[in-house]
Amino acid sequence: MPTTDIDFKDYLEVSRLSFEWAESYDTKDWDRLRRILTSTVTIDYSEIGLQRWEAMDSEEYVAMVSSPDFLGAETLKTQHFLGQSWYERVSATEVTGHHQIRAAHQAYTGPDLTEVKVKGHCHAVIEHYYRKVDGVWKLAGLKPIVRWNEYQFEEVFKAVQQKINA
Repeated sequence: MPTTDIDFKDYLEVSRLSFEWAESYDTKDWDRLRRILTSTVTIDYSEIGLQRWEAMDSEEYVAMVSSPDFLGAETLKTQHFLGQSWYERVSATEVTGHHQIRAAHQAYTGPDLTEVKVKGHCHAVIEHYYRKVDGVWKLAGLKPIVRWNEYQFEEVFKAVQQKINA
């Protein structure tokens, strides 16, 4: 349970950030993602075969996720569906959100998106880290905690695992 509750205004603001994060991924709107980020982010993708970056430049993060070898592939469709959430105030300028998530991924054989090549869905809890910067809440990082995967999830990002961890 949360050690310190957040007020309703903060709840609305950080909830909107999580929605914007999911929608930016699923619509491949990388400017939308940029607008909600702090200048550096903590990214922990260790449970999906990558690594943890304690202080990654936000532009580097956007470049990574928007890469054609990751979520930016024109033949990849996703939906990052957020379920129930709870929030804990870490300090006056930091909040951690805990969200149930189902991240569906479906890769197609070509840009016409007619034949499915592989699909893989992740069921997890994702932690979002929020930080207030100049009076505005921003997304300062994330960490998925995988419960289980279905289909060929490991195959969806095989190229990413080889290129980013190299």
